[in-house]
Amino acid sequence: MNKIQVLLSTYNGEKYIKEQIQSILQQRDVDIFLLIRDDGSTDKTVDIIQDIAKSHSNINYYQGENIGPARSFLDLINKSGDFDYYAFADQDDVWQPEKLISAINKLHGKETQPSLYLSALNIVDENLNTIKTQPVTGNFCFEGEIIKNFATGCTQVFNKNLCDKIKSYTPDYIIMHDSWITRLCYAIGGNVIIDNNSYIKYRQHENNVLGYKDNGLQKFKRQFKIAFIDKVRMRVSIAQELKKGYEKDLTENSRKVIEALLAYPKDKEAKKWLLKNKNFKTDNYNTNFKMKLSIIFNKF
Repeated sequence: MNKIQVLLSTYNGEKYIKEQIQSILQQRDVDIFLLIRDDGSTDKTVDIIQDIAKSHSNINYYQGENIGPARSFLDLINKSGDFDYYAFADQDDVWQPEKLISAINKLHGKETQPSLYLSALNIVDENLNTIKTQPVTGNFCFEGEIIKNFATGCTQVFNKNLCDKIKSYTPDYIIMHDSWITRLCYAIGGNVIIDNNSYIKYRQHENNVLGYKDNGLQKFKRQFKIAFIDKVRMRVSIAQELKKGYEKDLTENSRKVIEALLAYPKDKEAKKWLLKNKNFKTDNYNTNFKMKLSIIFNKF
């Protein structure tokens, strides 16, 4: 039976954490080990985890200072053990019993390469009533993922080969752990497996960090801050991190894209190459239009 370590980051999740842990422990046909990092909770989350862990030897947990979800999940990866597979979990979802074995079956036979699985979402309200099923959409290649992340962390399952690659370098600049890992897997020529079946109830409520209910105004504020207040060229920063951490592992294609991203603010030929690259697109016209404007005005 495959051994899989589930990496769960918690923060003030007392309302739903018990139900989520129970759904993780009830996974079928896999040998489950749960590693939990609490990101500085001030409610009863840690007390609930401690109580459950007393009767489950396959649960380990530790507490840390509040560093946000991206850094918290990277810390979990760096502290993870030697397992066949790894999976991320959010604190407020509910998993179907076949979630992990479905992912492992898709990843089977790809152990010699970095391999990443992600799936669709069954989006539900706080009472687990279905809102909609959200398929995975996007341009499934390195260029498409650079433009817009299509991966949701709580669906991601990956093999030891990819986990070792992730552990080998911790980026200084990171937006979210799920987008970083998907971009990394593509950049080094790994397998990214898309499953448009859903095995997770992705709960939406007023305390979600990010999620389906993130409205247009929230997205605009976040994008405006990145583009004009932070004075950060987001994709350039991502390219810098990939080159710094994985230059020897990059595919020929991802190396060309990264070099163009690093050069385009000052190099007209690199800018022209990015604008004409047929793979530099998503499945959304508005996103593609904003992307081209960002490149033209050196804000990509």
